[in-house]
Order: sequence, then C-alpha cells, then structure tokens
Amino acid sequence: MSLVQKIKEIPATPGVYLMKDSIGQVIYVGKSKRLRQRVQSYFRESSNHSNKIRKLVKHIRDLEIIETDTEFEALLLEWQLIQEIRPQYNRQMKTPEAFLYLTIRKVGKLYRLRPSTQPLRGGDGWSFGPYTSRKTVSFAIRGLKDVYRLNCSNPAINGSPCLNYSLGLCRGICLGGKAVGEYNAIVEQLIALLNGESAELLEDMQREMNQLAADLDFERAAKYRNCIQSLQALLQKEDVMDFTEGNHLMLVVERLDENREKCFVIRRTDVLFSEVYGGGNGVSEEVRHDIFARLSRELADAGPASAREVSRFEIDKAQIIYSYLRSGKCKYKMVGREDLDSLDAVISDVFSEE
Repeated sequence: MSLVQKIKEIPATPGVYLMKDSIGQVIYVGKSKRLRQRVQSYFRESSNHSNKIRKLVKHIRDLEIIETDTEFEALLLEWQLIQEIRPQYNRQMKTPEAFLYLTIRKVGKLYRLRPSTQPLRGGDGWSFGPYTSRKTVSFAIRGLKDVYRLNCSNPAINGSPCLNYSLGLCRGICLGGKAVGEYNAIVEQLIALLNGESAELLEDMQREMNQLAADLDFERAAKYRNCIQSLQALLQKEDVMDFTEGNHLMLVVERLDENREKCFVIRRTDVLFSEVYGGGNGVSEEVRHDIFARLSRELADAGPASAREVSRFEIDKAQIIYSYLRSGKCKYKMVGREDLDSLDAVISDVFSEE
C-alpha cells in the first residue's frame, strides 16, 4: 500500500505512529488521541510547521500505526518505543543523564544552591528532583536570587562589598551581619516548601507580587510571577515523585464507550495488567472474580508496600501515570493489604458510575 493510501486510511483512534525513511528505519515516533487528524496534519502545508517538521516530512517514505484503547496507553507506548529505538527526530527528548537535581548544602555559614546531575550523598544537605527541565531549575534558582537580592559575587563574608552589592543585586551577604541570617532564612523556607512542610515562601512572594502590581511596578511584579511559576513547577514534580515513591498498588478504570471499560492494575511505574471489559450494566461476576484474583495475587506476591526513591530512569513514566490519574479521565483506588477482606467493595466502587 502506498504512503498516500496509508495516510487516507489512518483510524481516528488513540495510538502511536512510527515514521520511516527510505530504508525502513524509524526516524520519528509520536502519539495522539486522534491518529488520523494528527498524522494528516504533517502533510498539510502550514506556516505553523517548524523547520524540524518540514525536514522530517521530506524524509518520510512509510509509516506504521499502532492503535491503543486509550490515550494513556499511547503515551506509555510512545515513551517505550522512543527509549528502545532512539529515532533521529526524537533525539531532543531527555535522556536520564540530562535530568537535574536542585541541591542545597551549607558551606561555611551560607547555604549554597546548585543544579546538579547527581544527588548529594551521605546526608550532606538536601537534593530535590530529578527534574526533566533544566530551564525550570535554573529559572527557580535565578528567580529567587533576583527577587531576594541573593546574587552575591563574593560570598566569602570578608567585610568587603562585592560588585553586585553596589549594583543593588546583593543584600550584603559579603559584608556579613544580618544579611547572612536573612539569606539562610530564605533558603530554609525553600527547603520547607520543597519538602512539603510549609508554603510560607510562596505566600510571601504572592503578597509581594500583588503589592508591586498595585504600586504599578509591573517589571518587579513580573519577576516575582516568573519565580513563583518556576517554584510551582518544581513542586508539581515533587508531588509526582512522592506519589510514586509510595509504591501503591492501584486499580484503575477508564470508560471507553457505553458498553466497554478498560481496567488497569498499576504499581509504581509498571502496568501489571490491562483488559477491556463489557461494562454497560455494571461489573459482572466474571469480571469481578477475574480482577479479585489478580489483585489478591499481586498483594500476596509483593508483600507490604515499601517506599523507594524514583530513579531518573522512571521519572517520565511516573509523570505520565500521575498526570493520567489526576486528569479526570479515569477512576482509581489505591489497594493495600489491609483491603484484602474488602476487595469486592473496592472493585464495585471503581467500576460504579459517577
């Protein structure tokens, strides 16, 4: 079948598409909840196409379509195929080695904030991450230093003012005195924020931003806004990792149409089981028995859930699963060993209509 004919016959379902060159090598992998619309958009003339897309299209000679029941499965399959194939035009995607940690440790009298490709070891300070966006980590550090005037170019605390102090960018850390305590207090607020212990830092920044806007100082207000957004992005990643580290067993159900539902059993970043069931009139006894048996087996085999840090190799899948569970497209329940005697009720609840 010709490429033109394949493009015409692409289904309007969720799935993954693999674009191939003249020797059959996969050069790009993508996903969509509507395959036909997405793939055909590549071959329409558009001023919105980036140079990368234009170059890609010139090399496409064939394509392969893999349908999935849900967009969630398409996202996971896309991630898996990119890791396995490493297509030429997906190279801009993050490798695990490119992820960053935000590290904080005390050197002398001052806390030092640094982006790092490795977490701190041996309890030497704090490490937050891994984060998939270097830009977000850099913006958060730079934003904090800008709005709180922490940009000391000579933090040796030797009593001599640094150049940034004369420019109004440093609050006087180089001079010692109360500025050192103020600096450390701000960093301790950041640690408390990223540890989920206190949102005081964000609340203070929000109040200051609103006051600056009321005073028509929009330039400084924008700096606060940008820093707040970067910190919130870091917080979201911390939420993903905290959730995943809980190592919960989850029963997840997404309705496909009036008569079918897709069931997943997930632990951490692994889909242990998935199946489509007819669900037009509630969960049948056969389905209930099947899921009951699978959950019971997983709980028995795995033993008590134990927390484990999310590795940089898991973070993308963890984000996909976390976002899916929070999207409202599915219902889910966390299942523990304490639920063994009430699994029937758990299954009924997840399969019940809203």
